[in-house]
Amino acid sequence: MAVTGGLVLAVDSLLDDDLTVEEAAADELGWELRRWSGDYRELAAADAIVHVRRVIDRDFISRLTSCRVVGRFGTGVDTVDLAAAEAARIAVVNVRDYCVSELSNHTLGLGLTLVQQLGPRHDNVDGQRHGWQEYITGNRRAGDTSALVIGLGAVGRHLAKSLVALGWNTMITSRRTDVPLDPGMRAVTLTRGLARADVVFVQRELDPGTQRFFDEDLLRCLRPGAVLVNTARVGLLDEGAVAAAVLDGRLGGLGLDARLRPDSPLTDILDHPRVLVTPHIGWYSERSLSELRRRTVADTITTCQHSSHHDTEQDVPHVFH
Repeated sequence: MAVTGGLVLAVDSLLDDDLTVEEAAADELGWELRRWSGDYRELAAADAIVHVRRVIDRDFISRLTSCRVVGRFGTGVDTVDLAAAEAARIAVVNVRDYCVSELSNHTLGLGLTLVQQLGPRHDNVDGQRHGWQEYITGNRRAGDTSALVIGLGAVGRHLAKSLVALGWNTMITSRRTDVPLDPGMRAVTLTRGLARADVVFVQRELDPGTQRFFDEDLLRCLRPGAVLVNTARVGLLDEGAVAAAVLDGRLGGLGLDARLRPDSPLTDILDHPRVLVTPHIGWYSERSLSELRRRTVADTITTCQHSSHHDTEQDVPHVFH
């Protein structure tokens, strides 16, 4: 039974004081979108919900008695108890490709900054000193620099194409073996790539099988002094092991785009000269923000229109775009 109109509750949103884009997206499809007040009784009336930070756990899902779809503003769905959603026959929708160029360029920028040692150099801008050697030690020509991209999703592929265009020796490792490579990319095993790369870009998805994926064992496989850049989820890293590798010099640099937990071991190295951390902003541009807001609502409603909460004969799949 297709649904032609319904209610979407915004549990929380990207801009707390503005739902104009989300409301317009819903209105175009003949639906109503309004902000959840926090009253749990309202949840029973929702045909769908959208959210960004709120954890949609088993208890929350149990209150969504009419809901067919949970939408997430973003690429990750780790805020949702997927098993509970599946048991409740609720689809889960995300938006995977809204910021591919933005995040790829941000990732590349972190890598270039660390490799080329482009940190602040205010002490010699007037040219009165001749100590240029201390600033350029270790810099390589692009053709002499090797990069390993771990994960060949949309962002990983865009990043790899950029590295090839810059003349870097570009190695790829992916869990999938059937992914075609573009010219200039070379498939390698993970351990072989780690041993050869000057820069390692981690672009894998975070799921229960990849928690703390980059651990002490993989750090031991790295070429000494290699730079590690991760703009995917910080949960992919063994944070204590990575922090220790920076401090003892095994890592020549660390680039992250993440909001760190206050108790994260990585907070102890934020002032390290070879550490560059941005606060989870790599996804952002005015266009990507607008697209994320619109598409989350539109995709959630479209998925809802093609499913029926009461159709017990048909499975309701997770929909990871």
